Amino acid sequence: MPLVDAGVVEPDRDAGPVEPADAGRQRFDAGSPDAGFTTATVDTWCGSRALASCLRQVRCLSLSEAEVPGCVARTLETGCDQVATSAGVDAGRLAFDASVALSCLNAFARGSCSDEPAACGQVFSGLVPADGGCVTAAECGPGAYCDTFGATCPYRCFAFRQALEPCDFFRRCAPGLACFRGDAGVEVCQPTRPPDAGCVDFDECGDEGVCLSGTCVQRRADAGEPCGVRSGYPFCGTEFFCRQDAPGMTGEDPPPGTCQRRAGLGGVCAGTGTCLPSLRCSTVITTGTCLPKARRGERCTAFNDCEDGLFCSNLTTRCEPYPGDGGSCDFDTGSQGRCQPGFFCDFSALDDRRCQRRRAAGEECGYDQMCLSNECEFGRRPDGGFGGTCGVPCSLKADAGL
Repeated sequence: MPLVDAGVVEPDRDAGPVEPADAGRQRFDAGSPDAGFTTATVDTWCGSRALASCLRQVRCLSLSEAEVPGCVARTLETGCDQVATSAGVDAGRLAFDASVALSCLNAFARGSCSDEPAACGQVFSGLVPADGGCVTAAECGPGAYCDTFGATCPYRCFAFRQALEPCDFFRRCAPGLACFRGDAGVEVCQPTRPPDAGCVDFDECGDEGVCLSGTCVQRRADAGEPCGVRSGYPFCGTEFFCRQDAPGMTGEDPPPGTCQRRAGLGGVCAGTGTCLPSLRCSTVITTGTCLPKARRGERCTAFNDCEDGLFCSNLTTRCEPYPGDGGSCDFDTGSQGRCQPGFFCDFSALDDRRCQRRRAAGEECGYDQMCLSNECEFGRRPDGGFGGTCGVPCSLKADAGL
């Protein structure tokens, strides 16, 4: 007997025929009301990209227009480093393509509600050759990578290792190669294995595959492709689900299925995860309808029912803002350990986790998210003890001027 099908949609309500991966109608233009973004500059890049991303959430019905400023603040807190970006371009370590940047920003106004527009990955290109100094991972040119795990600032660009050269976590292989044991038992760069090829090491199958029971299996599948062939792999993309029959009575794995688009606005759903990621299902167990995310104060039934920046409170079953200074971020509340921008959830208190302000440079820390800089550096402290101290990003250090 087949599983409940969450892929059927009402043709007159679903936005798929207009934009195949679009969850809703075009309700709020990205930028100006008539033409979207009209300019893109390197010195405003981080803010512009954050705004474009948040406006897409409005279009996709997962965010109210009034909540856009808060969304931008959350995105900037853990996203792009504007100081490093501007400095990299000014110093000739990065190239910025304004026309591609503009295409990236305006691409958020159409199409997918979760995938990054293709143009966004081509806005910057690295110019630093191997053995040159770098401040961010994007600054190294073709054939090189920035070792951001180094203890010095600036970091250093290293040439990718080629076929049969020794490799490890720090000595990375060139694209198309993977680091795994060769015939001599030493890890060297080798071509990745294709699907259905034999394998031993997890890395043999590359970023697009996984080694299962001695065979490389494709990691992801696109619309209409087979999924769930072996141990759940390949997985479908975020906007798709694997439509497959239920397992037999003897408990064996279900037969392979195919990736099909999740239900859009007004479509039929059957609980959490059966609508497009920017929507919610009106019910938890029984068949329901895909709706926009719930707003502040509205009722909710699942952790992902609420708009961005809100959580479904286990105490009130309504959407509430993430807690701030001193607020409970315990998993029992439903906030899943998340706090408002400028705060982090103190996980050291196992029974009563609270939101605390993120710490400035020089203050003690236990992990990166505790710091405003997102950098907790471990070493010997001035008092002679050993532990973590909030550092300063490499882009702000004097020697980062190269």
